[in-house]
Amino acid sequence: MIEAILPAQAAAAEAFGDEFSEAPLYDAEEAVVARAVPSRRREFAAVRACARRAVASRVTDLMSMGIDAEPHAPVLHGSPSRTVGSTSLM
Repeated sequence: MIEAILPAQAAAAEAFGDEFSEAPLYDAEEAVVARAVPSRRREFAAVRACARRAVASRVTDLMSMGIDAEPHAPVLHGSPSRTVGSTSLM
């Protein structure tokens, strides 16, 4: 649904319910929620899974720009890390 309002070069992914609640996390991401309550861990995993799905939908474009898949662990003030030259909203 959100794809309808995004520019063509943007990628989006969405999940409903527990679709990605048990998605695997990179070590850096796992460390962020190591002491979180189960509901927060599920939410965190689902958001990262959506981010990876959105990136994967544009993988040919990203590879041509030299951007690889990487963890989406929070950095400054909790915002997700990003590859230089890309932006994200989670």
